[in-house]
Amino acid sequence: MALFHYRALGADGRRLTGTLQAPDTIALAARLREAGAWLLDARETAGASTGFDTAHSRVSVRRSDLIGFFLQMSLLLKAGVTLPQALERLAADSTGTPLGNVIATLREQVTIGVPLNVAMQQFPRTFPRHTTAMVEAGEACGQVPEVFSSLTTHYEWLDQLVSDIRQALVYPVMVCVAATALVLLLFTVVVPRFVGLLLDLNLEVPLLTRIVMAISDALVSGWPVVLAIVVGGPIALKLSLKSPSFAQWWDRQLMRVPIFGPLVSMFALSRFAQNLAQLYRTGVPLLRGLEITRDLVGNRAVAASLDDVRTRLQEGQPLHKGMADHDVFPPSIVTMVATGETSGSLDTALQGVADYYNKLVPRRIKLVFAIFNPAIMLILIGIIAIVALAVLLPILQLWNIG
Repeated sequence: MALFHYRALGADGRRLTGTLQAPDTIALAARLREAGAWLLDARETAGASTGFDTAHSRVSVRRSDLIGFFLQMSLLLKAGVTLPQALERLAADSTGTPLGNVIATLREQVTIGVPLNVAMQQFPRTFPRHTTAMVEAGEACGQVPEVFSSLTTHYEWLDQLVSDIRQALVYPVMVCVAATALVLLLFTVVVPRFVGLLLDLNLEVPLLTRIVMAISDALVSGWPVVLAIVVGGPIALKLSLKSPSFAQWWDRQLMRVPIFGPLVSMFALSRFAQNLAQLYRTGVPLLRGLEITRDLVGNRAVAASLDDVRTRLQEGQPLHKGMADHDVFPPSIVTMVATGETSGSLDTALQGVADYYNKLVPRRIKLVFAIFNPAIMLILIGIIAIVALAVLLPILQLWNIG
């Protein structure tokens, strides 16, 4: 069987494009005719490449719309509506929207015999590997409605997690911006004017005042260097992160940062547990699930550990033993996974880990920012106090002279 990328003419006169597996172009044309389409041309694609138009890969759909799509697909399929009919109905309800165009394309592909997961792969920004793998497993075991229900739950969890993070970041970001603006105002406007007055009086300058004056002078006269560091630093870091070894080292160091480090680790482990639990429950083999999950954790250090765990699993080592040899996996998680493997309920154990982090992450977010916000205010107060003291010390010296 070969994989062909084809162009065809539908019964309604529309041009169709997609991929189909067939022994040859003659069999491909016959299969399309059975679906009411006529083959225009076809070319064999290499390997398992989908061969879809690159324009499809740029289509992006809002997460909230996807949640609605998965939920409605689950309800329609459970009610006995066929897959093409369900897609046709949802495409009609979303006509003219990005999601509507995506669903219409899926319907066209499914109607002519393309598996749903293969059709979804032409929209990688809309349906990532995690999603298409779950649908593929659902199609293989006849549980597509259940898979869409699981996807609804998963995307609702992801949407809530992102919402919690954004909500928690609003106030700290505003405070940091205001604090930075105030500090710059002090060192670039207030202090320079005070320095001019101080020089006119020919007073002996205390050490603290000299330090503040030096910082102010560096910001005023050396602002191109400061700007280059502020702009060039992130760019240099981004380029450095393209090196796998440096990226792993960097992510591992982030996990060790006080206060924020545990939160970074929890995010990665939460994604690991949630995604692997979803994949394994829907019938995706564990090896395949680990391969997909490594790209979803968002942490290169954890991803590298998962690579090693997957290799050991291929060699016959239990999952929990591979995890135990990596410090990125806490002993509590390893114990839960070990219990699941021993009792034959690994899917339940993985979901238990996911539920544990789903409850722990929001609490940790609140705790971190409950500490972070006062800390920022104290730092700002300290900077203002230092500048004020640097200004007052020469004035007090003048008072003593007088």
